[in-house]
Amino acid sequence: MPSLTIAGPAGALHVVDHPAAVPRPDAGAGSSREAPPVVLVHGMVGHAGFWEAPLAHVAGRRRAVAIDLRGHGASEPPPDADYAPSACAADVLAVLDALALPRVALVGHSYGALVALAVAADHPERVARLLLADPPRDFTQIPAEVQAQHFPPYLAALAADGWRDTAVAAFNEALAGSTPATRETVLARVAATPHDRILGMSRHLLEFEAVNALDRYLAAPGARARAIVAPSNAWPQSLHALRPALTAVVLPETSHWLMLDAPAAFAAELEAWLDAA
Repeated sequence: MPSLTIAGPAGALHVVDHPAAVPRPDAGAGSSREAPPVVLVHGMVGHAGFWEAPLAHVAGRRRAVAIDLRGHGASEPPPDADYAPSACAADVLAVLDALALPRVALVGHSYGALVALAVAADHPERVARLLLADPPRDFTQIPAEVQAQHFPPYLAALAADGWRDTAVAAFNEALAGSTPATRETVLARVAATPHDRILGMSRHLLEFEAVNALDRYLAAPGARARAIVAPSNAWPQSLHALRPALTAVVLPETSHWLMLDAPAAFAAELEAWLDAA
């Protein structure tokens, strides 16, 4: 896949950039009806290669870009170990600016969905369409007493010497329903990802006010948002449960990494959303 390196706010960012092979048949050159480029943001421990099937499927008709988040794939880690969604969102915006992409269809998976929400909430004019691939539930919407009971012990375990076992257990839970190949791929990435990435992102995952960010984006004129979710994403705090305006489709027999479990079905749903009127 064609790739390049872009200077981000906190280090070099690796980007895969597929130009459109052919123009849309319903749009002439320079037309306002030309398909906006699609930009894909992976989740915790992932990399741009997780989007290989959607990239191959979409890139023939529109420009498609996949970003390695800071400290993931071939992108440099930030010197301050800041992996907050807002910090990662600044990286995404740096890529959009460097590639001269004023307005895109933005896709984020898992933690990358929070990054996409942070971009869309603060810069809705840059996001023509938003697709959240199995986004995390909004953990800030869980009752305070439940948070107090479960969150501090979990984060303490992630900060302790045996942190990798805690991380593997959490990822195994999210892998329920996965294919063997997906399980092998994801657990290999968990084993290879440094401690500061997993701990930092896990902390911000529990703190990020996702529904607030979604509300801010949806309040913007012309905002369009959709979710593709796994069957397990059925919590009271799931974004599509909290905000029915976020239309959602369920991909059966998939785990949290639904684009790896069912690449053709995911790519078809993605293309349908990108082409929807």
